[in-house]
This record gives sequence, C-alpha cells and structure tokens, in this order.
Amino acid sequence: MSDYILGFDIGGTKCAVLLACVRNGIRIISRECFPTEVGFEPTKAKLFETAHNLLRKEKVDFLRAIGISCGGPLDSHRGIIYSPPHLPGWDAIPITDLVVAEFGVPAYLQNDANACALVEWKLGAGKGMRNMVFLTMGTGIGAGIIAENCLIEGVNGQAGEIGHLRLESGGQEGYGKYGSVEAYCCGDGIVNLARMQKQAPWLDSECLSAKNIADYALNGDKHALYVFEKAGEYLGRALSILVDLLNPECIIIGSLFVRYEKLLRKAMEQVLKSEALPDSLRDCRVIAAKTGEEVGDYASIMAACYALELDVTPKDNSLKPGIEMYYNRLIKKHPQLINLPIEDAFTMLKQVYSRGGKTLICGNGGSAADAEHIVGELMKGFLLPRKANNPALAHIEGLQGALPAIALTGHTALSTAFANDVNPNLVFAQQVYGYGRPGDALICISTSGNAENVIMAAKTAKALGVNVIGMTGATGGKLAEYCDVLLNVPETKTADVQELHLPLYHCLCAMLEEEFFGD
Repeated sequence: MSDYILGFDIGGTKCAVLLACVRNGIRIISRECFPTEVGFEPTKAKLFETAHNLLRKEKVDFLRAIGISCGGPLDSHRGIIYSPPHLPGWDAIPITDLVVAEFGVPAYLQNDANACALVEWKLGAGKGMRNMVFLTMGTGIGAGIIAENCLIEGVNGQAGEIGHLRLESGGQEGYGKYGSVEAYCCGDGIVNLARMQKQAPWLDSECLSAKNIADYALNGDKHALYVFEKAGEYLGRALSILVDLLNPECIIIGSLFVRYEKLLRKAMEQVLKSEALPDSLRDCRVIAAKTGEEVGDYASIMAACYALELDVTPKDNSLKPGIEMYYNRLIKKHPQLINLPIEDAFTMLKQVYSRGGKTLICGNGGSAADAEHIVGELMKGFLLPRKANNPALAHIEGLQGALPAIALTGHTALSTAFANDVNPNLVFAQQVYGYGRPGDALICISTSGNAENVIMAAKTAKALGVNVIGMTGATGGKLAEYCDVLLNVPETKTADVQELHLPLYHCLCAMLEEEFFGD
C-alpha cells in the first residue's frame, strides 16, 4: 500500500497543498502555497489544479489518502465545512465528497486546531502527555483538546471552539460574536485592538496587520507595545478558562504566539496568575508549538493519518542528519523509490559491518556489472576520503579504509568449473557456502526476481544465517520469499529496473560511508 498522503491546508489567508511520506514519521516531500481565493469555487479549482500539478511533478501515481485541515465550524464526521467566518462563501460544502470524486482515494476532514493538536501530541511538544491543549492563533483562534490520551471532537467535531467564547459584554466583533476571544487574540483581533489606539502614528497604514504592528512593537513603539500587552491579557483570560476547565499538563500555542511570544507572555502570565486555579496552573506549562510554523503543514497530513489510525511517531532508529541527507537527495531525484525500505537495508548493512562482517553480492548480466560496481564503492573511497585505521599499515601510503565486499560474479575459474562439473544454478550458492558466515549479508540482484542461480544463493544464505537483501523489479519475483529486506523498484522492464538500481545502491554506499568514515 502507498505511503503517500496528500494534504489540503485551507486557511482564510492562504492555502497549501502538500505531499508527504508517512513511513516512520511524516516527511514532507513537496509543498505548494497560494493566497486563498474569494469564494469557494475559485479556491477549489486552485486547490485541485495545484494538487494535480504537484503529483505530476513528483511522479506520484498512487495515494493512500487525502487529508484536509480547515478552520471551523465544520463536521469532521460528515466531511462538511459550514461557513467559517474567514472563508466567505464556504456554506455547507461537502468537501470530502468533492475530493474523493476528483482524486478517487479516501479523504478526511479535520478541524485545523484538532489536527494541529494531534501533530504536537505525536511529533512536537506534547509527546508523551495524556492531557494537553493546542491553540491556533492565526487568522482565527481555536483549541484542540487531548484528554486522557484521546482527541476530544464532540458530537460533530466542533469541540474546542474557544474563539467563540465571550470575554466582554460588548467590544470588538469576532467569530460572529462581540467581545469574543477571537475578537482580541487572533491576527484580526490584534488589528482591532490597534485601531483603538487613536494616537498611534502608524494607524493610517494601508496594510495594517499583526505583523507590522509587531514590527513597531519590537522597535519599541509604545502604542504597538500596548496593543500586544492587551492581546496578552485577553489571551491569559482565555487560557485561564482552559486551565480551570480541563486541568491540562500543557497548553501549546501556534502561529502568532510562535513569532511574538516575547510580546505576549508577560501580560498573559500576569492574568493567568490572577485568574486560574493555583494548583492547576502550577502543573500546566504554556509554550510555543515545537513544530513552529510547520505545524499547519503537518496538520492536513495528520488529519488523514488520524482517520486511518496510522502511527506516525518516528522510531528510535531514525537516520542521523548526515546520513539522511543522502536518502533525501535520492528521494528528491527519484520520488518513486520512497516506499522502499531503504533505511532497513542501511540498518542491516550497518550492523553487519559493526560486527566485523562482510557483504556478498551476486547477479547476472547487467546485474553482475552492478555487483562489481557496488564492491568498488564499498572497498575504497566513494564520496569521502578514508584513512586506513590499522597502525600496522601506517607505513604503506595510500591505503584507504574499506567495507569488506565480494562480488560473486568475478571468480571466473571457480564459477565456470562448478557450472561445468556440478550445476550452473549453484555457482553463487557454492560461493555463499564458502564465504558466508552468520551475520554477514548477501545482496541478490535480479531485475525479474526469478533468476534461479540468485534464488539458490538466497536459499543457501538463509540456511547459514546470512542476511539477505534483494534488489528486484516491481513484483519481487520468487526471490521475494527469501529476502529479509526487499528493494523492489517500481518498474518491470529490465533496463528501467537497472536505471533505478544504480542510484539506489549509490545511496546505500554513501550512507554506509558516512556512517563509518564521516566526521
């Protein structure tokens, strides 16, 4: 099954279309962003066009699902968006049905605050917590609630709409209600507070926004500093309600809080201390989203992962940055390889060499040439300088560090004699029997996966306790049954398979070299 998920992040100011791999975490492969159009139909057309273009660019033919993240009100269970205040014209839109009809794969809708809460819970500052709250703080403001290790959605997915709570009996309007949290704490709310500062010299600015008000504040403008002080006070009042009502371990805030925490925190904390229950506040931290500005990107992908019950928490064997660089470069050039267990193959070979073992390699025709090629990259410097680390050889200048590898295709006298005297299908198996030791590795290369002499070598290796990595075409052939790790590139024609095998084993060799000879 494909590990690709497409995401639609729909906001009042901008929209983004994302493509991600969800194996061992969430890895964003590509992202396209554009300003939100006025009205539903133009935005839908732009979303669909951008998605099709992105899939063509990345050469992705199969998706597992599509996730959609959007501000409420909406019904996540029925997949309908109901007139969000910052999306005029989006009235009772059956968005998931429309996406399924267009792309032919399952689609799942989630409130953006809920989706962001899931991101921070699984990947960010809320990892390991049983009770936490996430607040969006951008064009609008909403809350995603994790309570006793569960996302609280409510009967139709609208739990956590803190932006609609009234803080003042009158005042500014936001989320369809005067004096609401959203009227003071989101981007437009901060602009509303600024317009109340009659003497501010920058009020006549044509493009007044939270960002340029923050710029004035960061440069010491007293009017702008007062605006953020008031926004911090209102934010503190809203958080006090959450602290008292939900008793969370942590409240995580995204977007504007990530950027302008230093302008908001002091006033926010003062109000929290005066309003919230002391014992509950003592055990609750208020922090910026760990995934930062990227939380919205991950949110749409997480909407699908949550619906599919996929565990996207990265495993402890994640690649080190220097090694991951080679993997990422391979996937960028050849995105069709993203579903292959390349990290598993790397980990297996790393363990072989860490134990002092060796790698045997076999194949026929062009695959025989690939076997010799791999040996060349492992046994001497490939991309990095390698020093021979044996003091007894220090007097021999020019020797390089080696990762022991033997191409079973290179022993002409042995293989022809065995083929003539015994059985041609056992020429590689005989060498595996002679060279192989428990814990070593055998790389079997066969474009079809059905080369009999390669299969016999794999059978022999399995009997001896030698790890088997297969490199084949799409089906894996009969060889798949005997592989501990199968790298079956998504092609079927021999030449096309071989063209993908080359960058694949180059990547593995580079990763291994970085592991054992990198800084």
